Amino acid sequence: MTWQIVLAVAAALFGAFIIWQVRPSLGPKRVGKARRQALAAARAKIAAAKTPGERAEALCDAGDSSAFAIGSPTSAVGYYLRAMRTDPASAEPITRAARGLARRPRTLESLLWRRLGVAPWEGSTRPAALAALVQLGHLYTGPLRNRSKARAIAHALAALGYSAPVPTSEEALPNPS
Repeated sequence: MTWQIVLAVAAALFGAFIIWQVRPSLGPKRVGKARRQALAAARAKIAAAKTPGERAEALCDAGDSSAFAIGSPTSAVGYYLRAMRTDPASAEPITRAARGLARRPRTLESLLWRRLGVAPWEGSTRPAALAALVQLGHLYTGPLRNRSKARAIAHALAALGYSAPVPTSEEALPNPS
């Protein structure tokens, strides 16, 4: 009789675990529809963009829509990378990616390192490189907690002439509106 009670408790715990794992797909359907519509509007805005700045902004809008949707952040990373390639001198795609991928710090870290690796840190792309380094510093002092990497990023920022301290989590990532 005792093994039956243990089996029933284990089955109940397993059922609760399964329900917990599928809970995102059980959410309200209107939110998903609104996000799909926002993504469709952003894609139309991408097609209609005339300048690299407008195109980068539209790609960031699509990245934001994808990042806040349920599921994999792969499409959001793709949109943010395209925005960074479209306007390599702008720091805006980097800050938007940091806000959009704040719940996925490892993905954001990978994206920022990819950005730092593709363009020089001097000249017209200097503001974007500084923004990426600041966001990496925030990650290493906050969610990823790696003191040696945080110090290395601080040294890189100092070498580039960035005098402000690495922001705390409240300063680096304002809440999206």
